[in-house]
Amino acid sequence: QYLNLSHNQLYGQIPNIFVAPLSAVDLSSNHFTGALPIVPTSLVWLDLSNSSFSGSVFHFFCDRPDETKQLFVLHLGNNFLTGKVPDCWMSWQSLRFLNLENNNLTGNVPMSMGYLQWLESLHLRNNHLYGELPHSLQNCTELSVVDLSENGFSGSIPIWIGKSLSGLHVLNLRSNKFEGDIPNEVCYLKSLQILDLAHNKLSGMIPRCFHNLSAMADLSESFSPTRGYGAILTENAILVTKGIEMEYAKILGFVKGMDLSCNFMYGEIPEELTGLL
Repeated sequence: QYLNLSHNQLYGQIPNIFVAPLSAVDLSSNHFTGALPIVPTSLVWLDLSNSSFSGSVFHFFCDRPDETKQLFVLHLGNNFLTGKVPDCWMSWQSLRFLNLENNNLTGNVPMSMGYLQWLESLHLRNNHLYGELPHSLQNCTELSVVDLSENGFSGSIPIWIGKSLSGLHVLNLRSNKFEGDIPNEVCYLKSLQILDLAHNKLSGMIPRCFHNLSAMADLSESFSPTRGYGAILTENAILVTKGIEMEYAKILGFVKGMDLSCNFMYGEIPEELTGLL
């Protein structure tokens, strides 16, 4: 029920995967090529990251739309996958962890992603995604980590992020095209430890209520980046400090940071912000 062949020199194509129900399969960090394999609906964990899979993701996600998938964890990051983010997430409602970062995906985030109401971690970093964030994402109230950085998302930062995603620990919107003021509702995120809004088109003043982001100042408060869904998963985040990218994993829960640089903001730095020091 647990197959781990990760971090090897395996190559070739994988047409399909047959395993016992409720199994976990980790084939990450190899040299597999071709399209994503067909997987059974009863699989609960699949890691195909850090390889050379290519082609559209449509068939992987949208074939057999009437069958409910039991996957908790799906990691397809760091491949060469193309096409639009599929619009058939109503069949994937068990997902807790979804990572599609560092691919060549295009288009909008579809409305049907709002069906992922148990989703805790969403990684879409470094693709070619654009458009405004769909309001249906406010249904994903269990989200703890959201990384949408290095895309072409536009519009304003949605007010519902602060109102509906109250359990967020990491919010990374870096290097997009968000504009307008930072909404005061972001200050509702009292569990937030990492906020990166750098390299956008944000304007206005820094909200005075940022001192309400109390988890950034509380050294005793942290969250667990390690989770178990039949196997062990360690959360990760890439943060930029003084121009240097650093990846945090096992110690991510202790990292605190805010980056508002490279925007069009003005006015004074509010005195209330010093309450986070």
